Amino acid sequence: MTSEPSPVRWRASIGLSVGGDGPVSSIVESDHGSEGSAREWIERKLPRTRFPAWIPAARRADGVELFGRVDRGRIATDRLVPVWESEATPVWHADRAGDRVQWRRCVAEDR
Repeated sequence: MTSEPSPVRWRASIGLSVGGDGPVSSIVESDHGSEGSAREWIERKLPRTRFPAWIPAARRADGVELFGRVDRGRIATDRLVPVWESEATPVWHADRAGDRVQWRRCVAEDR
């Protein structure tokens, strides 16, 4: 199965991290045609995102955090199931600050 590579996309995701260096899990993702659109999506969604019901309130005080991320890549369609392939470019990381989002630029990391 061969196909043309998909156009460059920006993937906005809201994730859940456990502790500073603990496991990370994606809760929801959305693909966009521009970096600005992906960041706007995070700014709308992240402040309203709630912890999944399976995480008890007591555990949230132990370093469980919700965060946003925007990275650049392509969807590889030459496989049985299309997969996201991040590019090795800096990513945007978003932290919740009340009803706002604080952004910082980070080096790309393996996902």
